[in-house]
Amino acid sequence: MADKTGVAEDERVLLRDSVRGFLDQHWPVEGAVERESDAAAIAALWQKLAGQGLTCLGFDPEEGGLREILLAFEELGRASCPAPLLGAVVANLALRRCPDATPLQLLCQELHRGSAAVAVAFGAYDGDRAAGRAACADDALSGRVAFVEGAASATHFLFFTDTPPGIALVPEGANGLTLIATPGLAVPALSEVSVTGIAASVISLPAPELVELAQVARICSAARALGAAERGFELALAHAKTRRQFGQFIGQFQAIQHKLADCLIRLDGARLTLDAAASYFDQDRADWRVFAAAAVAYAGPALRQLVLEAHHTMGAIGYAEEHEMPRHFRRIHGDLARFGGAPKARADLADHLLGPYAVAR
Repeated sequence: MADKTGVAEDERVLLRDSVRGFLDQHWPVEGAVERESDAAAIAALWQKLAGQGLTCLGFDPEEGGLREILLAFEELGRASCPAPLLGAVVANLALRRCPDATPLQLLCQELHRGSAAVAVAFGAYDGDRAAGRAACADDALSGRVAFVEGAASATHFLFFTDTPPGIALVPEGANGLTLIATPGLAVPALSEVSVTGIAASVISLPAPELVELAQVARICSAARALGAAERGFELALAHAKTRRQFGQFIGQFQAIQHKLADCLIRLDGARLTLDAAASYFDQDRADWRVFAAAAVAYAGPALRQLVLEAHHTMGAIGYAEEHEMPRHFRRIHGDLARFGGAPKARADLADHLLGPYAVAR
């Protein structure tokens, strides 16, 4: 059965298998750590992903909606792949809202060929109070925006502006554009981007539309964390089947069985809630934001606890940087803290259910 996007369930299975097989071949997990900060390797992979049509996700709803977008992000997280898909999805969705915006049209054409990579500076619409802001006055863009993903390898930047509400497009290397890497859990590192008096025209977009685009980015990040958690669970499960203690496999111990069972429940719960939110978005339901907030509010603590339990199951080997597990730990915690994380999602739910007074208190 197909939903409003026209994509049937068996086609989603094929899409998942195709993306997973492609990444297994072109971004094998064995070399993911060494290449995660290699801009040239990421650019080469991005062109190959364009050949698979993934850079067009979000552009044509008939070719796939948010459910398919989340599926792609889940597979990127599972493969620990830093492809700049977030910027492409935001640009494609923005063009659907501003179809006559020539700069966006030209950018998306380059995106679809794999010759452009976009970093999005959400600023005041990020959801995190420390994200900063950008504003345009007299066609001059200025501001400081933190938590920008993929800035080091981007060819273009999309700045969400609150004065006036809209999107400003800035090419990489523009005079007045400054990038500062801010190392942390995210790999490659997020960046702080400053703009000082850059000539730019704002593509007008109402503030609620900008908020919605940021909310899409938030659940995309949660889906990527879900993929990393799924891979971490698989590693822990495989370890439990082969590691022996006291003459038996550790998977035979009831304590380990309980941990892994709880992990599976959290994994399935996060996937179902994210898929429900994406389905409502694809159906153009106004209340999809409530379901998105609920999904992030659940997935945040659930997936963080999952990766901790996976670490406990694997023991010391799970903490070794030579092992695969630490990169998934960083991805899960880094992505789930973005856009205000679960606390912001819970505040959004309280605002919806109890009114602004609840949030103010």
